[in-house]
Amino acid sequence: MKSLDAGSVRCALVRPVPDSYDRCIRTNREKIDVALARRQHDEYCRALQKLGLSLTWIRGDNALPDSCFVEDTAVVFGEKAVICNMRVKSRANEVVEVAKVMGELKETYRIKPPATIDGGDVLIVEDRVFVGISARTNLHAVTQLKKVLEDSRMNVVPVNVHKVLHLKSACTYLGNEVVILSKGCFDTNVLQGLGKIIVPRGEEYAADCLAVNETVLIAKGHAETRKLVEKEGFRVEELEMSEFRKGDGALTCLSIIL
Repeated sequence: MKSLDAGSVRCALVRPVPDSYDRCIRTNREKIDVALARRQHDEYCRALQKLGLSLTWIRGDNALPDSCFVEDTAVVFGEKAVICNMRVKSRANEVVEVAKVMGELKETYRIKPPATIDGGDVLIVEDRVFVGISARTNLHAVTQLKKVLEDSRMNVVPVNVHKVLHLKSACTYLGNEVVILSKGCFDTNVLQGLGKIIVPRGEEYAADCLAVNETVLIAKGHAETRKLVEKEGFRVEELEMSEFRKGDGALTCLSIIL
């Protein structure tokens, strides 16, 4: 069994599924079952607790349909937290309550215009910070992140992203210098020196995994991907994510791991 290099984590920020979730920004036109989404979110939260995390809840807001996707609002780098400036105007106020809570936990910084960034575009792999340049995140944000992290050993690397919403829609870090990814969404040469698990065609959604305290959570229904992750020595648990997939969200989107 492999252990995760990032070390043990103890807390996650989460936010309730709002009544308005079925009006979230999305490309999928399938009908969202909000009640089912809440049950799946409950299972997600129980899984995090089972893996040793305490949960810090951000106050819910039914005026913010996308607000359960709390990952996009902030990024944590050790004792520093960066509050995002979200490009989509209907999501801008999602950061308000998150910033209040984060300010009590971390030394906080803010990304300011003209920079825009979603947390889903930030992939931290040991001392490297890959920032997806996407429809939501621009190069101005990379410049500001470099400033925030200039006294650290972290190297900020911009990565052009296409075909997916965020960088972490196509690549996540499992620990032990191993990433999991779907091909064709960015130049994977930036991941030099890392072990790579390539998800099979048809299972691209499973590239967004969440590694917590020696366990990798993956979306249910991706049997081949599960086998590949287990082959690398990781323990795997599956969660049903159907209603969040309809909202263009995935496992990492629903929490901020501290």
